[in-house]
Amino acid sequence: MRVIIVGGVAGGASTAARLRRLSEEAEIMIFEKGGYVSFANCGLPYYLGGEIHQWNALQIVSPEVLLKRFNLDVNIHKEVVSIDRVAKSVTVKDVLTGETADHSYDHLVLSVGCEAIVPRAIPGIARDGHFTLKSMEDTAAIERHIAAVHPKRVVICGGGFIGLEIAEQLVHRSFQVSIVEAMDQVLAPLDPEMAEQIHKLLRTKGIQLHLNDAVASFDEPPTGASVSDVVLKSGARLPADLVIVSLGVRPSTAFAAEAGLELTSRGHVKVDDRMRTVTDPCVWAVGDAIEVRNSAIGGDETWAVALGGPANRQGRICAENIAGHPQAGTYRGTLGANGVQLFGLTAASVGVNEKFLRSKQVAYKAVYLHPKQHAEFFPGVKLMHMKLLFDPSTGKIFGAQAVGEDGVEKRIDVISVAMHTGLPARELADLELCYAPPFNGARDPVNMAGMIAGNIMDGLLDTITPLEFIESVRSGEFERSSSTLLDVRFPANFAKEGPISMVPEDRRVHVALEGLREALSPGGELSDRLRKGCVVVACNSGQRAHTASRLLMQTGYSGVKVMSGSFLTYSLFESMMQKK
Repeated sequence: MRVIIVGGVAGGASTAARLRRLSEEAEIMIFEKGGYVSFANCGLPYYLGGEIHQWNALQIVSPEVLLKRFNLDVNIHKEVVSIDRVAKSVTVKDVLTGETADHSYDHLVLSVGCEAIVPRAIPGIARDGHFTLKSMEDTAAIERHIAAVHPKRVVICGGGFIGLEIAEQLVHRSFQVSIVEAMDQVLAPLDPEMAEQIHKLLRTKGIQLHLNDAVASFDEPPTGASVSDVVLKSGARLPADLVIVSLGVRPSTAFAAEAGLELTSRGHVKVDDRMRTVTDPCVWAVGDAIEVRNSAIGGDETWAVALGGPANRQGRICAENIAGHPQAGTYRGTLGANGVQLFGLTAASVGVNEKFLRSKQVAYKAVYLHPKQHAEFFPGVKLMHMKLLFDPSTGKIFGAQAVGEDGVEKRIDVISVAMHTGLPARELADLELCYAPPFNGARDPVNMAGMIAGNIMDGLLDTITPLEFIESVRSGEFERSSSTLLDVRFPANFAKEGPISMVPEDRRVHVALEGLREALSPGGELSDRLRKGCVVVACNSGQRAHTASRLLMQTGYSGVKVMSGSFLTYSLFESMMQKK
């Protein structure tokens, strides 16, 4: 059996290694058009910034090692340019000499990945000194440019993971960095209010952030700039000595389409849950070039997630099915767990975000919490910001997001496992997680998220998100329903941060939680006022507001809602509104 694998890195290399472990007889050939068959593409920004010092550290394994260890026939600088599915052969071009040769296969695995999006319609985008960052070769080219030009000003087009990691690393090298992003936020997997924390951080580090703006053209550089004058659609001009184009990726599947393989509307290869293409039983595909089941939503929803973890799992499953392994796995889908660390702040998420759920008109509940990463009495305590999205009727978890300095990614990892196993949101409260003061409290933040979800599902708590609250005030519904905002923050917090001023003064009242019972008692200042309509209760983070809501609900008040995340989350929305 001859198996030809097109492309290396995560998907291709994992397919080859697993297949060899299952079959010593198989002839396995890998064709990689680049010069490196297995490298740490996620580590490339860190090499540019100097955190990774050794070039060779980026190369995970060489063709020579793959030959000796796994008896793999690895061919670098060889590009598969066409597939003859009738003859079961591929045409391979040597990218250095231009020579071509045909190779037959019994099974063909496509691990072709994605290519950087470089919109040729933008005038001047192909100018010298403009780079993408997808390969070792790209990294080397950027380093050569830096050594030759000694740039001071860098413009990064795109605010995704790679763009932000490059920005951080180049700031470490004392470059002046600007980021241009057409969306109104960076990091699309996060919801805008969660990303707002990243915006604040980037600006404090001296990065010029141009959101809700896009590049109109790259003009001839003005005096003093060596590469381009980056002209934005807003009219702003950013002189640049180095331009990084990081506008996302598209699947490298043109030759697959020419071979008659069925693609999705977005150009990804269609596969089944065994990674076999739906078109040809002898052609398989893994990695960034395929669409898979969106297991955060389920049903027929699919998405493309360009991450190494899913690609590795897909390669393993693909190899098992090619080898006819009796316990060959099937691919259950991708949850999209991801994370990024910038200047010591971590942002992580799993599943889908609220924007997605709103666009699909899915019934959901969003809750916010702001727990500490470890025991509050232990030195070095830090606040983290978390958001959980779930179905209030079934408890199905749709996604979670978290931002903070410490302990963020492990909480998202736990929720990812819960989603994978189908654990309802309320049962997060029952998880037994490691406890010791240096790394946790007696109740883990994940437990707290589950407790909040359980209270909502049991009818003990009704919440309104800051976004829903703002929409209610702006639409006039808050006043039409005779609603009152009850703020139960500590007096010191209220004095420092001030009231939620978008609510008219006659529709808001501050009474500290400790004085609420007296204020509600007969003759108290709130004894009659809160019975005239709905009550939205807020505090600093939501915990005091929940206690207040239980007092109100148990003493006959109706229409009581807690502002989830309260002032800490509301202030993020307020910051966004001020910029608009």
